Amino acid sequence: MPLLFAISLSRRRCGSAVCEISSSKTDTDFLVRNEHNHVALLRCPSLAVLRQGMAETSALPHLCVAGESNAGKSSMINHLLRKNLAKASSVAGKTRSVDLMLVNQKLVLADLPGLPSRDHQVEKIWASTWEPLVMAYIRECKSLRAMLYAHDIRWKVSPLVRSFLRTVQEAGLPVVLVLTKDDKLALDEKDRLPVHERRRRLTDSIRRSLDFGGLHMHYSCESSLPESRRARRSLLRLIEDLVDEEGGREACMRMLDERAAKKRGRAVAPPAQ
Repeated sequence: MPLLFAISLSRRRCGSAVCEISSSKTDTDFLVRNEHNHVALLRCPSLAVLRQGMAETSALPHLCVAGESNAGKSSMINHLLRKNLAKASSVAGKTRSVDLMLVNQKLVLADLPGLPSRDHQVEKIWASTWEPLVMAYIRECKSLRAMLYAHDIRWKVSPLVRSFLRTVQEAGLPVVLVLTKDDKLALDEKDRLPVHERRRRLTDSIRRSLDFGGLHMHYSCESSLPESRRARRSLLRLIEDLVDEEGGREACMRMLDERAAKKRGRAVAPPAQ
């Protein structure tokens, strides 16, 4: 285990909540397992701690997860890992640092602070502290492959989200749009449209608002639903593919563009030689 993670673990044993860790009972080749994932968590509230964490995990692939507060970002991470590590809450600003999760000693999954949602609760601290920390991670972490951006499928796109994703993409980081809380569409009895049609319209509206031409996925954390289990498997397969892709961010970007084009029914021209 890297030094800083080990130090955090020793602090936890002394009563601190800096790091949480779970034991592994099985050993597979998958980055994220169905059960018994071994996860060490390092909270990085400052640039100094974040840089040390990045340095210690520079040999491992990184993926980050972002989204507005209450969009289901942390619930999605917990659902993927089958752990209760990310701070899921209805209270805005529960994640107050860049949380680096060392998963099975093979992958670093970074839970980023939530963007201010429409209630504007954490706008000041986002602008002054969290956004600079997030952008430093995106620009400085050379092993960061892509961002999974969680967006509640029922929400309109705010100007802040549009600006943030534009900045992230301009920094050269590929983005996968994960439309969360997909199961909630069936609970809206006021809308008489069939669920599949409502899903299509909402998805098209979000993509247009973001001017997003990349790959999107639908996600639900309701494990009792077959579509939720399928969504988890699909996202885990994508994570495996992003990590396996040789050539860093540029190769991941090409792969995601090809998959997005295939989903739209079009072919992508090969990169110029």
